[in-house]
Amino acid sequence: MVNIIVQYASNCRGNVGASTILLLWALPLALFPVFFGRSDTWLLCGAFFFSLSLYFIFLKFFSKGREKFGIWAGILLRIWFLFTPVFLSEDIYRFLWDGILVSEGLSPYSELPIHINLGVNQGLEKELLSKMNSPNYYSVYPPILQFLFLVPVFFLKKGLSVVWAVSIWKSILILFELGILYIFYKIKKEEVSGNFLKYWLHPLVLWEGIGNGHPEPILFFFLLLGILSWEKGKVLEGFTFYLASILTKILPLLALPFLFFYWCRRSTVRKVSLFFGANILIFGSILVWFLFSGTGEKILEEHWRKGIGVYFTLFEFHGGIYYLLKNLIKHTWYPYSTGIVLGILSIFAISYYSFKVSKKDPENKTIFLLTVWIHICGIYYLFSSTIHPWYFLPILGASVFTKTIWPLAASSIWILSYSTYSSLPYYDMDWVLVLEHSIVICTFFWETFYLKNFSCLNSKEDKYTSKIRA
Repeated sequence: MVNIIVQYASNCRGNVGASTILLLWALPLALFPVFFGRSDTWLLCGAFFFSLSLYFIFLKFFSKGREKFGIWAGILLRIWFLFTPVFLSEDIYRFLWDGILVSEGLSPYSELPIHINLGVNQGLEKELLSKMNSPNYYSVYPPILQFLFLVPVFFLKKGLSVVWAVSIWKSILILFELGILYIFYKIKKEEVSGNFLKYWLHPLVLWEGIGNGHPEPILFFFLLLGILSWEKGKVLEGFTFYLASILTKILPLLALPFLFFYWCRRSTVRKVSLFFGANILIFGSILVWFLFSGTGEKILEEHWRKGIGVYFTLFEFHGGIYYLLKNLIKHTWYPYSTGIVLGILSIFAISYYSFKVSKKDPENKTIFLLTVWIHICGIYYLFSSTIHPWYFLPILGASVFTKTIWPLAASSIWILSYSTYSSLPYYDMDWVLVLEHSIVICTFFWETFYLKNFSCLNSKEDKYTSKIRA
């Protein structure tokens, strides 16, 4: 009886401690969007790192046996963010603009916001144009997102304000995040996996996901479903979900070299030859049309200057190798070629890694595929000219299962990138760039070499000890 009372008292103290930690964790995340903005750099970083430290304390000392506390804390904070303004990014206003275009039967890939008068609502159009950050460029958001944009736009055209339309878009993201939570919880029941609260409660996930409306949770939801389907042998279903992730954001296209090499190693020469022939015929015909057709050439040139090509030639935000190469190449005949050069290097590096790793046949395909996903994204980010904080959300979620550490390090330090907006004109601070990349790269090498060697030594000692005991 005494033991039961002592255990009950201990659980009560633990529950009170966990609740207090989660309350203190939530307060800065919840209040900052209401009273401050991204230009308040030090307050932004202070609120984030304070919450992040309590996040680590909860995971380390209080999360075991109290997952429901963390789950409900994450749900309640996400509901709170439905009613707070976006404060780190203006992307969501472009989402609404694209949705209006599609609802009017126009293509967001062929109409520049500054060149079109929709005639829907002059006040609404002016508000969205004044708030969006890309009025001079074509949309780069794939079809599934364009379809989902129609949901808040439907209510927007019924007379709802932009503020409430933003809330509706955030509610869509919450549904996908709940789907991710369900998948995490289901996998945890089936096998020993990492603590899914590592993703669910991370301050960056909350701020950049629901808080600012970025669609990375949708991408990760489809990608995770695709990987789990492949694990269960449902290849067609897995491919469908993988295609859905590409049609949400094009980032999963990076995995195509791996999937190709993986399939080639396990297929016949005849099937590979037919695949090559069909693709050369299809994509060759499209390429010839673009290069030699007046219409195709015009579309290609226009979108390179004011669409996806801008990403490789003009956009830059906290890139690593990009800034080093840019200083070397800026005095050449084509100073904007840095992004193109690094894009080509990135393709070769990803292809080489994919070829090397595709020969493996692991027992747990889920962990294997998520590890490949993290490494491929890591290679891409290494050569990229633009690395926004929300780019790390899909690999942070994947790291829950793989136990990879560097995505957590990147997600925890990249909030410093908002120091770019602390003054006008905007510029990336050198010391922030060095600090961010140093921490992430050092973490990568530490876990790749030191921890790997340490675990190998421990496994050898265990085998040696077992032999002696035998």
